[in-house]
Amino acid sequence: MEDVKEIAYKRYQQWLENVTDDFKEELFRLNDNEDEIIDRFYKDLEFGTGGLRGIMGVGTNRMNVYTVARATQGFANYLKKYKDFPSVVIAYDTRMNSDLFAKVAARVLAANNVNVHIFDQVAPTPLLSFTVRKLKTDGGIIITASHNPPEYNGYKVYTSDGTQAVPQYANEITSEIEKLDYFKDIKLMSFEEAVNSEKINILNESIFNDYLDEIEGYIRSLNPKMDKKPVIVYTPLYGAALKLVEGILNRLGFEFSLVEEQSKIDTSFSTLKVPNPEEKEAFELALKKAKEKDADLVLATDPDGDRIGVFEKYKGDYVSFTGNQVGVMLSHYLLSKFKEFSSLKPDDYIVKTIVTTDMVKPIAQEFNVKVEETLTGFKYIGEKIEKYMGSGRKFIFGFEESYGYLANDHVRDKDAIIAVALISVMSSELLSKMKTLTEYLKDLKERYGYYDEKLLSFTFEGFEGTQKIKRIMTKMRKNPPIKIGNFNLKETLDYLNGIEGFPKSDVVELRYSNVKIIARPSGTEPKIKFYIMVKSASENESGKLIKDAEQAISEIVNV
Repeated sequence: MEDVKEIAYKRYQQWLENVTDDFKEELFRLNDNEDEIIDRFYKDLEFGTGGLRGIMGVGTNRMNVYTVARATQGFANYLKKYKDFPSVVIAYDTRMNSDLFAKVAARVLAANNVNVHIFDQVAPTPLLSFTVRKLKTDGGIIITASHNPPEYNGYKVYTSDGTQAVPQYANEITSEIEKLDYFKDIKLMSFEEAVNSEKINILNESIFNDYLDEIEGYIRSLNPKMDKKPVIVYTPLYGAALKLVEGILNRLGFEFSLVEEQSKIDTSFSTLKVPNPEEKEAFELALKKAKEKDADLVLATDPDGDRIGVFEKYKGDYVSFTGNQVGVMLSHYLLSKFKEFSSLKPDDYIVKTIVTTDMVKPIAQEFNVKVEETLTGFKYIGEKIEKYMGSGRKFIFGFEESYGYLANDHVRDKDAIIAVALISVMSSELLSKMKTLTEYLKDLKERYGYYDEKLLSFTFEGFEGTQKIKRIMTKMRKNPPIKIGNFNLKETLDYLNGIEGFPKSDVVELRYSNVKIIARPSGTEPKIKFYIMVKSASENESGKLIKDAEQAISEIVNV
């Protein structure tokens, strides 16, 4: 059996013989760097349930035109197994090379007689999902690496219902991709020729307006009381959501200011370390602007417009909310609105992932609706919504702890644009009652219990990092901590062995009284993530339980 080094150098040589001159220059520069050659060529960039995601550069383990073309050829082959003339929507965000990779994907699909609808400008992820559904295409592709640093890019695939490909479909696509040589098996035609022969259709402004009509209609159907509207500061973090967020806030009559420096295309995200609305650092310029404008709300969406972070002015300072907290508030708000209309039925439901707060469960119980749970990843929430379509069960809200939310049934992925609208109208209704989001959340905690959560994320890069993550997961399975604080381990759930109602997945859940620890390797980054979830009678007690769990996790990670 070939070792990793042999495989890497064999592939390196093959690429030297086949790539274009600009790629050859980059390969020549690697000539004396064994570690770099191994890291770039020891494996293919994996096509997981998140599609492709990686650092841009030359190599089989990097995002480049060759890895994009091969993935697209595999996707085309998969589609053509089921339909002679399939169709696909392609969108792309503001990242470096996103438009280039989108055009490469379009050229490959067109060469395979797949009809392509491609945006003529940057477009966020929820608009891609919406367009797949509206045009009734057989799939979709968006070029994005979401909130990753600027050196990353990615490639996400959507199925005909507008949902990100779940493992069943991703595995089929992967098996098609793995059959392909990077250079011999790829069909390609020129973009201009494909447009002229009507194999590629350019999407224009009208689809943006259709989407805004849908969002506005949903918000107005809630009949929100907006006597007093919050003053808003918004930053798209250099991303693709700007046009739609501006559109919906204008339509709903909100006063808002943009963070101008971050409201343009800048592929290096120059004022940010990482364009991630989960990180307080991403709000630095927005908070400065908020103080100048005396804003009530500060909102930030990530580059592909599917996640949103929130700050609020409270007692003269600006405070942030976690994804879990925003999800709980929106769940309660929407349930309250639907109760006003007497339109709730016992089978209506909220969907959350297993790593998302359990605080929504007593809330749903009070309103006599169900909570459905899925594995981590909004694709599973989208799949669940699709499963119940036509069943008479109403979808109320879906959310995950990583700042992703969805209401309405216009898309099958998290949607920061509808979240902007909902957070704004929820804040407006609260202000009309002389209340803040912070006070609303406090009321909910006093009513339903002090739930708290914390995410710990550890990065282990390269081949050695992959092995370390495997060792940590083995320890979680075979030798987990038997106590957290005073609480004994009650149950271990290993989703890899199969848990009823869930597909098999590399996830381990440890259950103690009032504490859960869930561990899973990231599907898109060289990370392992630990989710701590606690419930107690007070904020102080919750904090202590979190610290006890952190200590136990630090011992697990040091294997």
